[in-house]
Amino acid sequence: MPTVCITRFLTVALASGVLLTAIPNPSHADRRSGLDDLSREMSTCSAYYSLLSAVVSNAESPAAKAHVAERIKSTGQAMLAQAINVAKYIGVGDDVVMQRTKVAMDEMVATINADPPNSLAIMHERYGVPCDELLENAPRRFAELIAPDREDF
Repeated sequence: MPTVCITRFLTVALASGVLLTAIPNPSHADRRSGLDDLSREMSTCSAYYSLLSAVVSNAESPAAKAHVAERIKSTGQAMLAQAINVAKYIGVGDDVVMQRTKVAMDEMVATINADPPNSLAIMHERYGVPCDELLENAPRRFAELIAPDREDF
C-alpha cells in the first residue's frame, strides 16, 4: 500500500513539473506591454487625483479642505512621477505620459460636464475605485512585471 501512495505522489509531482514547464514565461513583449499598461493607468490616475484635488479645494467646506486637497494633489503628482519612471524603464518618453494624462483629464471633464448632478458618483466608480486600488497594488505589479529575466530591459 505505501508503494502505491509513493507512486501516486511521484506521478503527481512529475505531472505537475511537466505542466509547470509547459506554462510559458512572460515574454519580453508581454512584460513591456504590461508595464506600458501600468504606466497608462498611472497617468489616468494622476489626472483623476489632480482633478479631485481641484474639486476639493474649490468646494465649500471647512478649512481642513486645504490639507485634504494638498494630500490628494501630492498623490496625483507621485502617481505621475511613477508613470514617467515606468515609461522610461521601457523606453517611452515623458511626452507620451503627459499626453496620456491630458487625454484622461479631457475625458474626465467631459464626463463631469455631461452629467453634473451624477458626476461625483460616476467619477468615483469609473476612476476613484480603480485608482485607489492601483495606489495600493502598483508596486507589487511593477515588481511582478520586471521579476522574470530582468536583463531583458
